[in-house]
Amino acid sequence: MLLRQCVVNLVHNALRYTQRGGVLLAVRRRAGHWQVEVWDTGPGVAAEERERIFSPFTRSASARVADDAGYGLGLAVVARCAELMDAPLGLVSRLGRGSRFWLRLPPATSSAVVVAPTPATVARQGGLQGRCLVVEDDPQVAAGWQQLLQDWGVQVRCAADGAEALGWLEQGFTPQAIFCDQRLRSGESGFALLQRLQALCPDAALAMVSGEWDSPALRQAEEEGYLVLRKPVAPEQLHALLRQWLPDSSEDYKKNSC
Repeated sequence: MLLRQCVVNLVHNALRYTQRGGVLLAVRRRAGHWQVEVWDTGPGVAAEERERIFSPFTRSASARVADDAGYGLGLAVVARCAELMDAPLGLVSRLGRGSRFWLRLPPATSSAVVVAPTPATVARQGGLQGRCLVVEDDPQVAAGWQQLLQDWGVQVRCAADGAEALGWLEQGFTPQAIFCDQRLRSGESGFALLQRLQALCPDAALAMVSGEWDSPALRQAEEEGYLVLRKPVAPEQLHALLRQWLPDSSEDYKKNSC
């Protein structure tokens, strides 16, 4: 999932700024590793801007000239995903000629190639810890989230709308992961609420959850670098994601326990 998010963001970034020429997505063997590369013939990135191009809310001067849309979050999300995967990330660029973004991954070992666990098997697994906020207005779906995450050892709070979610924050609950449904019966935009929660919980990992496959809000969320999960979310997919997002330290969990 993290690799997919990196590739989606890099390809989207390349397509957005390439007015002529083309975009190439490649996977190559490099010194025993697999290197994912995205090439474009866009405006390029000046040398003095390359160190901060992966920082949040940063866009190169040439990119701003090519396209005023966006907030400069896409590459920051790539950098965070690469960090979680412990994957080196780099950029080679020539101003006015184009850029090559690359991500280097170790090859899977034979012992790592295993049959994917069934949802029932994953549902019985624990081994997680941390705090999670779920915004879901369907009581049955919310109850499912609550039971599943608690079975895994995660502290979870469920909210039906923005007011309830903000209420949990006011009570001192500080989530490390936030999942927000797109369509809320209160009429609120789930994406707007997720952005508000991000401002209040800047260290939390966030994802949109939706039963839709195509809508303006979801396209905007993906364009701005947010992870979008489609319903129904498979338990094994969710478990793998939370293993990346939630901390390993039991001391941190105990210290912040509510």
